[in-house]
Amino acid sequence: MEPAARYSWRFSDCAAPDHPTQRRRILASYSPYSALQDCALILTALVCCIRDLCDGREVKEIFGKVGGEVTLKPTVNQPISSITWKSGLTKAAEWETGQSEPDYYTICNSGSRCQLDHTTGELKIMHLKPNEKLDLSAEINGMAAQSFFTVIALEPVSKPSVRKTCNDTQCTLVCEGKYTTYTKYSWKENNKTIAEDTTTLHVEKSNKLDKSYTCVFSNPVSTAESDPVKEVELFPGQSLRNTLIF
Repeated sequence: MEPAARYSWRFSDCAAPDHPTQRRRILASYSPYSALQDCALILTALVCCIRDLCDGREVKEIFGKVGGEVTLKPTVNQPISSITWKSGLTKAAEWETGQSEPDYYTICNSGSRCQLDHTTGELKIMHLKPNEKLDLSAEINGMAAQSFFTVIALEPVSKPSVRKTCNDTQCTLVCEGKYTTYTKYSWKENNKTIAEDTTTLHVEKSNKLDKSYTCVFSNPVSTAESDPVKEVELFPGQSLRNTLIF
């Protein structure tokens, strides 16, 4: 019986376009009947390419308030002779040596919404819209983009309120308000944060009548607090002994 055939596969030049001198070769010999080796070879090649494509690249998530503005600051290592900002694959702003003013396209609406500083490469985007999400990149001096940004427009959080459920010895406080994807919750006792990432706080009687509890809503662009709830109001004429957080 003839031995099973064996093949040699080569993946070469597995490098990002902006690393022209970098070369990687992956050699593997395997049986044509070994599906596991096939998958391992392909996966290794993909990891190689993805790693090269990501090397040195700056990826930032930028939050802005609806109606407000954000400034995107790319990495610049040399004087700028040309710069192109893109929204996805479409040009948003562009400048090159010899131009007195940048050109603006698509999301930048002929300059009414964007300001490009060609000396620093910074792009300011104004008048952010509700639920807007923009993926932008900067190509400087004809080089492949190394700075990537995702701009996310958020509404300010609403002012929360506190719902109270009490008996003679305990109270359950529930923080209520408009929830959004990026909303975070926390609780303060007087002015000190005592609980995070929970909408519910449980309190018991103690001997300190001057305590107060405040619910805090926050997101990357805003913070809002409820009116403080005093323990003396939760247990009129009585003292509170302990505070329990669940």
